[in-house]
This record gives sequence, structure tokens and C-alpha cells, in this order.
Amino acid sequence: MTRGDPHFRLRLPEDLKREIETAARANSRTITSEVVYRLEQSFARSSTYQGGLVEEIEAIRVRLAYVQDLLQKQELSTGGQKIGMPKSTL
Repeated sequence: MTRGDPHFRLRLPEDLKREIETAARANSRTITSEVVYRLEQSFARSSTYQGGLVEEIEAIRVRLAYVQDLLQKQELSTGGQKIGMPKSTL
């Protein structure tokens, strides 16, 4: 970060400002560097979380297709008679 980077005025509650100052000292950073670091971390976590959700949704789709296939095979083997599945199977 350089002095040429855009400036941004921000109002903070006094207690939050003190927390940022304390964290900045503990991490040997300037207040600005501490705020930038924490914002970058929050956006990175959000992106990682969203990526994890996409993977989880895809895994659920695969499991659902598998269950649908099993149900279809069961229906064929019982001559169209549907047999209920226990709720704990899913």
C-alpha cells in the first residue's frame, strides 16, 4: 500500500476503534494495515465459504441422482409397486 492509494474516511464506534488499535499494536501493524488485513481476510473467507457451498451442492446432487436411480430400480423390480424408505436413509 502506498500513499498514492485512495483515501477513505470512516466513522467508527469508539470501542471498535480501540479494538483495532490494540490489535494493530499486537500484530505490529499500522491501524490502516490492520483494517486492510482484516477486510481482506473476511472477503477471502467469504469466497472460500461460497466455493465450499458449491461443492456441497454438487455432492448432494450426486447423492440425489443415486437415490432416484435406486428408487427407479426398486419400482421396476416390484412391478411398479412403490415401497417406502425410512427417513434415516437420506
